[in-house]
Amino acid sequence: MAAFYKEIIGLKVITDEDDKIELGVDGKVLLELVEVKRGKAPKQAKTGLYHTAFLLPSRQELGSFLHHLLASNYPIDGAGDHIYSEALYFRDPDGNGIEVYADRPRNEWERDELGNLPMATNEVDGDGILMAGAELEWNGAPRDTTIGHIHLQVSNLEETRQFYQTILGFKVTTEIPSALFFAAGDYHHHIGTNVWAGRDLLELEELETGLAYFTIQSEELGRLENQLMEKEIAFQKGSQNVLTLEDPNGITIKIVSNTKS
Repeated sequence: MAAFYKEIIGLKVITDEDDKIELGVDGKVLLELVEVKRGKAPKQAKTGLYHTAFLLPSRQELGSFLHHLLASNYPIDGAGDHIYSEALYFRDPDGNGIEVYADRPRNEWERDELGNLPMATNEVDGDGILMAGAELEWNGAPRDTTIGHIHLQVSNLEETRQFYQTILGFKVTTEIPSALFFAAGDYHHHIGTNVWAGRDLLELEELETGLAYFTIQSEELGRLENQLMEKEIAFQKGSQNVLTLEDPNGITIKIVSNTKS
């Protein structure tokens, strides 16, 4: 797994322990791999990760990455032009979904009269992306690479909406009957959720591999803590004021101050 994220995604190892490896760019951790002793992949769809989305800083960088991906002969699941972004999709060796994408300039994003974004997956201009990156040599993930968003497989959309919108304060930016997309500020989405694998999915079991947790950075940790207490949402407060809790789908979230980026 670590070799994949180094060689294909282009991350660098930041810490390497017996059962945990942290990888990222420019000293910033983007991904943590934790070995599950006697771990096993789930035999059926469970709540958790749909994909982790690595955001590259430009279309040129996406083109350079696509040249690298094709040269590696690593299998690609698909690609999509979502109007506000262009994306490539594939899976890591454990079967976890991955998106690598680049945003279009924000003044090109199409919004409705309420400011929401349409749900669209159009054919990608692969030749155009390759041409954009033709002169840019791939030397690993660029230093400005981030986790642009995380996309989750959930069991109940309405409970998910109530949690992320009402409790955590995210805005719904795109909504269709089978999926909800949430964002902070005016981004297209920081969290995607869907029931495409079915509704009322079971949670991951202890020894099943998949998403252990994801992290949200917040400027309002104190307000969120008060909100959780008022709504009687169970959470733990750890060292450095990290709040750990579960969403309605049993997915673990760690909320940290974004001053620690």
